[in-house]
Amino acid sequence: MSKRLSLVLLVVILLAVIAACAPAPTPIPPTAAPKPTDAPKPTTAPAQPTAAPATKAPEPTKAGFAFPTENITIEVWWHEYAPMTAYVKELIEAYKKVRPNVTVNATVASSTDMNTKLTAALAAGTGPDVMDADASYYVAYYTKGVLEPANLDVFGVKTYQELADKYVPGGLASGTFDGKIYTLPYQGNSMSLFLNNKLFAAAGLDVKKDAPKTWNDLMALCTKLKKVEGNRTSQKAFEFPYHSPRWQLQDLQPMTEQFGGKLLSDDGKTAYLNSPEAVKALTLWRDVTKACGDPKNTKNTASDPNKDFLDGFTAMWITGPWATPQVTASPVKNDFTVVGLPQVDPAKPKTMVYGWAWGVYNKRPDKNKIAAWDFVKFMLSKPDEWLGKAGFVQPVKGVSDSATAKNFPFFDVHMKDVQTATWYIRSEFVNEIAQAVGRAVDSVVYDGKDPKAALDEAQAAVEKVLKK
Repeated sequence: MSKRLSLVLLVVILLAVIAACAPAPTPIPPTAAPKPTDAPKPTTAPAQPTAAPATKAPEPTKAGFAFPTENITIEVWWHEYAPMTAYVKELIEAYKKVRPNVTVNATVASSTDMNTKLTAALAAGTGPDVMDADASYYVAYYTKGVLEPANLDVFGVKTYQELADKYVPGGLASGTFDGKIYTLPYQGNSMSLFLNNKLFAAAGLDVKKDAPKTWNDLMALCTKLKKVEGNRTSQKAFEFPYHSPRWQLQDLQPMTEQFGGKLLSDDGKTAYLNSPEAVKALTLWRDVTKACGDPKNTKNTASDPNKDFLDGFTAMWITGPWATPQVTASPVKNDFTVVGLPQVDPAKPKTMVYGWAWGVYNKRPDKNKIAAWDFVKFMLSKPDEWLGKAGFVQPVKGVSDSATAKNFPFFDVHMKDVQTATWYIRSEFVNEIAQAVGRAVDSVVYDGKDPKAALDEAQAAVEKVLKK
């Protein structure tokens, strides 16, 4: 499926959820996005579901199907994100009540470490029963032949189309290969700009009137929001991510597209990392960093990427709707505003969207694969809880009807960004591309390297990989 078609389908999803004002995922549903002149509304903490995780066992509806009765142990791996980890552990405990013969062992690692660990385990034939990965990685896993298609009996359907019909159009596009569904998403994200209301007010700024629409607007605010005491930065106005190459690619991709370019061809065979548009994007990145940030002074990590914003150390930060529960539980609490991703030209907005999904390893015994898909179904059975407890929106039909969705802060802003989004690069070499981009960004920011020279090196590195 082309990126353009994926995006169109994604927008349809979003428009359905916007009507309910939920948080951000891949695609979702309808409600008019706020006009550019509308002032952002003060946020309130997302409503928390009062019910405990579902305890009713998934009901196989296909005649002749029976869940295994012998004792089974399945391994489940996921990347660390505190709200998600807490909720999945809750679900594991609840699952014991409906499948007492199944033991679920959990392994949690940072997103970067998890990719390395998972790739190595799958190559060695020792992968987990249930895996968690960024949607962009599943292209590689499918190519390597390690994914088990969704078990239709477990889901009580006769065809993959019947399963897909439970989701909004395009909701399963990232994990569908050759007509079969191999992954089920638990989240999708836009990337929008979070603002600390208190820090704006302390600088004499009105967050409603002064919120930036362009990168130039953002840089103009930095003289008021950045504080330096002696040789030490005591408050950053804005910062790009440096804790993860994948996050760096997340920001450089839409910035390049804002200048009219792209980083990878639609068929994934040709890289354009050193195009004039990409060079302009990295040059802008450098200039914004000089005016607003201090990348050597940060507590952000791969497992805690929003730390500087949560601590009130950074006034403006780009992140996804999934961060909302973290923000409301931090010292920032409800004193934040979310606005659209800054643009080069607001009349031609370009943003990005990405998602994460569960998959099942096909080298495990049949009983394990059945239990694995059964556990995945169980985990995804309450999308409103995923929204309220982790800030994730599943692209399933009806998710917008929950009270949690209707009370989620700034959902309309996140959804507006998704409407102008391109999918995060999906390639079996996405990790290598991200690493090359990360090296280029770091050499420009930390070492003062020329953006064109840095991207020339990134281009050469990626070309070698693509030619393999």
